[in-house]
Amino acid sequence: MTFNRTLSICTALWALSALPASAHVTLERAEAPRGQSYKAVLKIPHGCSGSPTQAVRVAMPEGFIGAKPMPKAGWTIKTVRGPYAQSYAYYHGPIAEGVKEIEWSGGDLPDDYYDEFVAAGFLARELDPGSKLYFKVVQACAKGEERWVEVPEPGVDPHDLKAPAAVLRIAANSEEGHEAGHGHGHSDAHGVDSHEHGSSHEHAGAKAADAAGGVATIGALAVESAWTRATAEGAKVGAGYLTIRNTGSQPDTLVSVETSVAGRGEIHDMTMTDGVMRMRRLADGIAIPAGGSIELKPGGMHLMFMDLKERLVEGGTVTVKLTFKSGATGEVALPVRSLGSSGEGGHHDNHDHDHDTGHDHH
Repeated sequence: MTFNRTLSICTALWALSALPASAHVTLERAEAPRGQSYKAVLKIPHGCSGSPTQAVRVAMPEGFIGAKPMPKAGWTIKTVRGPYAQSYAYYHGPIAEGVKEIEWSGGDLPDDYYDEFVAAGFLARELDPGSKLYFKVVQACAKGEERWVEVPEPGVDPHDLKAPAAVLRIAANSEEGHEAGHGHGHSDAHGVDSHEHGSSHEHAGAKAADAAGGVATIGALAVESAWTRATAEGAKVGAGYLTIRNTGSQPDTLVSVETSVAGRGEIHDMTMTDGVMRMRRLADGIAIPAGGSIELKPGGMHLMFMDLKERLVEGGTVTVKLTFKSGATGEVALPVRSLGSSGEGGHHDNHDHDHDTGHDHH
C-alpha cells in the first residue's frame, strides 16, 4: 500500500512538472537548414486559463525573410512590413525589407481545441549554423492573453523560462560541407558575390550553385528540391525535377515552363503500360491542390527542355521560368547534377526523348 501510494504521488508530480514544457507555443519543425524555404507551423495548444483564443500575433525573427502568412477560414490576416537589420541575398537579388509581424484575428479557438498558424518564408543563407531564431507569439483571448516571448539569456537554461518563444535551430545546408575551403569568391545563382557573406560563405564552382539554387517562392507556391541532369554531347532534350507546395487556400495549376537554354519547355508524364514506358505531354498542366503538393521526379511527371541550345554540364545551373494558372510566375535555378544521377530515370533523358522526336504522345 505504501509503495503504491508513493508511486502514485511520484507519477502525479512528474505529470505536473512535465505540463509546462508541453503547454507553450512550439514549432512543428524545430530545426531547418539555412538557404532554403521554411514553413513555420506554430502550434497553439490551449487558450488563456480556459478562455478561447481570438487573435494570434507573431513577430518574424531576423533572418526569416520573405514571410507570407497562410490564410485561415474564419480569421482575418494583417501584416506589418519594415526594414530588416541588414540586406539578404534572395532569389532575384538582395532584399532589405519584408513582413515583420503577422496577426490572425477574428477567430474563436476554444481552450479545449488545438490549431496551427502557418507562415512560409526563407531562411537566409547569411545565418550561422547552430544559431537560433525565436518566433515571439502573443495569444489574445476573450479574457486575458498569453505572451510567449521570453528568450534565454546566455547561461540560462531555456527550460527555466515560464513563457518561452518558439525556437528554431539553424542547420548547415547539406551541401555546404563540400563547398568550404576553396578560398576564392564566386557569384551564386542570384548574382551575389560570396565575399559579401564572410568566410563561411566563400564557396567555389558547382557546389555553390547547388546550395543557392533549387528553391523559390512564387506567390503562395513554394518550389523546393529542384534539379536537372547533365546531358550527353549532342543531346537535344533535357529534363527538370522539383517539388511544388501550395501554401495558399486556393488550388493552382502549373501551366508552362520556359528556359533560355532550350527552344521550348513542356510538362510531361511517364507511365508504364504493358511493360512499355510511355510518355505524354500534359497540355493542361499539373494541378496543385490548396495545402497540397506535387513532385516531379525521374520516371514520373517532369519538365522537358526541348531543342537544347547548349549542353547541360554538371556543376552549372539552368534557370527556368514557371507560370501558373493563377497568374503567378517566377524563376528557379536548377543545379545540374551528374549524367547518371538518381538512377531510376537515368535512361529517360538520353534514350527515350532522343529517339522519339514526335513524342507528343503515345
